[in-house]
Amino acid sequence: MKRYTVLMILGLALAFEPAPIPAQVRAQGGQRQQLERRLQQGFGRLVQTELGLTAEQLAPLQAIMQSFRGDRQAVNQAQVAVRYRLRDPNLAEASDETAREILEEMIRVQEAELDLYRREQAELLTVLTPNQLVRFYKIRDDWGQRIQDLRRPRGPGGPGGRAGGPPGTGGGRRPF
Repeated sequence: MKRYTVLMILGLALAFEPAPIPAQVRAQGGQRQQLERRLQQGFGRLVQTELGLTAEQLAPLQAIMQSFRGDRQAVNQAQVAVRYRLRDPNLAEASDETAREILEEMIRVQEAELDLYRREQAELLTVLTPNQLVRFYKIRDDWGQRIQDLRRPRGPGGPGGRAGGPPGTGGGRRPF
C-alpha cells in the first residue's frame, strides 16, 4: 500500500524527538500546527494542479482525507508498536507464546491497514475518477517520499541523501 499522508510521517517523526521542556512545548505546538497547515495547503495545491480540480472539487477530497486521519494515525501507531517489539534486544530469548503474539499482532495491523485502505478508496472514488485516484495515490506517495528524503541525514549524496546511495533508494514500503 502507499505511504500515508505527510502528517503521519511528521507525526511519527515528531513522536521520536526528545521531550522538550513545557515552555518549548507551547511554542512548538503552535509551530507544528502552522507547519502541518502549510504542508496540507501545499499538498492540496499540488493535487489540485496535477489532477486539474477546481476548488469546489478539492473541498470534498480534503474532507474525506480528514475523516480518515484518526484511523490512519491509529494504524501508524500500531505499526510503530510492532516495530518496537521487533527491535527488542531480548526478542531472541522470547518464548514461542510471545513470538506467536507478535506474529498475530503483525497480521492484525496489516489487516487494519488493508481495511482502512479499502474504506478510504471507496470514499475517494465518490469524488475522483479511478484514473484521478491512481494519480492521487502517486502524488501522495511522491510527496511522502520527498518528506522522508528531507528528514534523512545529509550525506555525501547531498540534501536528503545518504551515504552509499542516492536519495530515495532502498526506501520501499515495508510492512513493519
